[in-house]
Amino acid sequence: MGASVSRIAGVVAADLNFASATLLIEYDSSADPTAEVERVVAASGHGIQSLEQAAAGEAPPERSWLDSNLAEVATAGSGAFIALAWIAGLLGAAGLVTNALMAVAIVFGGLLVWRRALVSLRARMLDMNVLMTIAVFGAVALGDWGEAAAVYFLYAFGGLLESRTLERTRRSIRDLMDLTPPAARVRRGGDLVEIPAAEVVPGDTIVVRPGERIALDGVVHLGSSAIDESPITGESVPVDRTLGDRVYAGTLNTTGLLEVTVTTTSTDSTLARIVYMVEEAQAAKAPSQTLVDRFSRYYTPIVIWGAVAVAVVPPVLGFALGADWGSWTEWIKRALVMLVVSCPCALVISTPVSIVSGIARATRDGVLVKGGAFIEAAARVRAMAFDKTGTLTSGRPAVTSVVAFGEASSAEVLRQAAALEAHSNHPLARAVVRAAEGSGDALAAASDISETPGVGVSGTVDGRRVEVSSPSAAESLGALNAHAEAAVRKAEDVGQSALVVSADGRAIGVIAVADQLRPETPKTLQRLRALGIEHLVMLTGDNHRVGEAVAAQAGITSVKARLMPKAKTDAVGELRERYGTVAMVGDGVNDAPALAAADVGIAMGAAGSDTALETADVALMRDDLSALPGFLALARRTVNTVKANVAFSIAVKVVFLVLALTGKATLWMAVFADTGVALIVILNGMRLLAAPRAR
Repeated sequence: MGASVSRIAGVVAADLNFASATLLIEYDSSADPTAEVERVVAASGHGIQSLEQAAAGEAPPERSWLDSNLAEVATAGSGAFIALAWIAGLLGAAGLVTNALMAVAIVFGGLLVWRRALVSLRARMLDMNVLMTIAVFGAVALGDWGEAAAVYFLYAFGGLLESRTLERTRRSIRDLMDLTPPAARVRRGGDLVEIPAAEVVPGDTIVVRPGERIALDGVVHLGSSAIDESPITGESVPVDRTLGDRVYAGTLNTTGLLEVTVTTTSTDSTLARIVYMVEEAQAAKAPSQTLVDRFSRYYTPIVIWGAVAVAVVPPVLGFALGADWGSWTEWIKRALVMLVVSCPCALVISTPVSIVSGIARATRDGVLVKGGAFIEAAARVRAMAFDKTGTLTSGRPAVTSVVAFGEASSAEVLRQAAALEAHSNHPLARAVVRAAEGSGDALAAASDISETPGVGVSGTVDGRRVEVSSPSAAESLGALNAHAEAAVRKAEDVGQSALVVSADGRAIGVIAVADQLRPETPKTLQRLRALGIEHLVMLTGDNHRVGEAVAAQAGITSVKARLMPKAKTDAVGELRERYGTVAMVGDGVNDAPALAAADVGIAMGAAGSDTALETADVALMRDDLSALPGFLALARRTVNTVKANVAFSIAVKVVFLVLALTGKATLWMAVFADTGVALIVILNGMRLLAAPRAR
């Protein structure tokens, strides 16, 4: 159909994506061909609706019952009359009666095929519908009524099964949008009013009861609950959300009553953008699909001309040479079989259905893939580069130890340091405050506070002048002693940051702070190695000592430290030269140049980052690495499925072409070689939807 539309005046290009059921056309704006496109599509037996209308939730144009159910009518009618003809033959009915019943079966079976064949002929094209019709009429002309009827029945039945299975693939993503409630309970002037979700605006407060799905993205304003975020992140275990936490449309509130301040419109929610991006990815052709399309453009006309040669050349040469090479009837039958075999339906659909299924499966597992090209690239990855902070580590420093000197206790050192650090926004200061609050002790009061960037903070606590500073600043003030120097060296030797706490010019303790390795990091890297990805490299802007310490905990043997963004990009290029296809994993913002330089840029925590959603090739929706090995394994299964489908399609075509040339294949066998194989490759591709989730 896409080729027929491309022949319409004013249409520059038309691309039909079977898997996503979308027809994208590029046309000359001075000659709007929309009406003619709709007419051609309708004439071929399909319904059509613009993407804008579908996005707005408008119902598609009404179609008659017969148009909506033509495939079912064609299959049932042709099958019923073939059965009647068979029964009549068993009862000894005359050939005229059985042929008449077969003729009616042909009429029913061709209800949809004839319409589409006519559209193709008007566009001066030879597609499967035209070839099938020629073969059927040829069989009738040769007196093979039963075989002609069987061809149309098998074709109609196979087409019906194909459409049903493809529709299931399409629904795998569209069903996500059905998770979003159509209405929301909004607080207006003290009252709760239920209105359509599309009418809720950012700033409104919605109330979500236990057991209800959240209608729009927002921030928890009141209450706490466990939220099932599996539609967004792929994580089946509910996560706790409380005051100030983000929640997403389509997720399930399981336990508590929540009031949520809305932050986006219904059409701009995280879930809506995921669905939109996945549908865009499904429409984008993977390299293997483009290759198959190019092959098909040459394959079909070659086989058609070959069929013409089979029908004409052997009997003519046999007559000229006085040899008995078979009758015209025999060679025409072989040519008709070749015509049916010549259509590359199974070959054309073998790639997109697998790619679409792979993308849909990845989305269910919390991995957003921007297109089939990145699925194929991910399957080839042999080296991976990781940012450190926020990727291998949590990006949230924590206190690892507190060493006290003299009469001060560790708790007292932490309490006094937190009294000062509570007034600072530095990440290390936040870590000290969290540790003190976690101990259960109340923070001390501080006054006369002064903070010097890069040095530390000082103030009066419990009547003494207390300072929290870097080791170098403490040394310049003469506050360090032998015990403090030893504690600082011990912390720095394992890649931790040391804060010296001094009182009245004398060190009373050292607090060690470090960015914590993500709990799932070592296991994830181990699973990546099990997949054969041996070259795992850390790229960090930190010093070598910190980088090596984190790498030792994570199980990474190669570290490149003190890298600016440009140096990270160069490092990715070096990895590609040494090992081939490279993936880079980062936070999607600070590592944007390196992510762009990699063959596959993978961003983490995309559910909370608009930038990551928009810029990454692949986005891990959850803020951890555990879905990464499963995605790479899925990519390999997807590519292997594509290869298997293509190989199977070509092999069956070759076998049946040989059988046709030798007179061993019949028309109904040829239909199986086309429609039957197409159904098999669709079902094989759809197996990816049920691929196991790796954790």
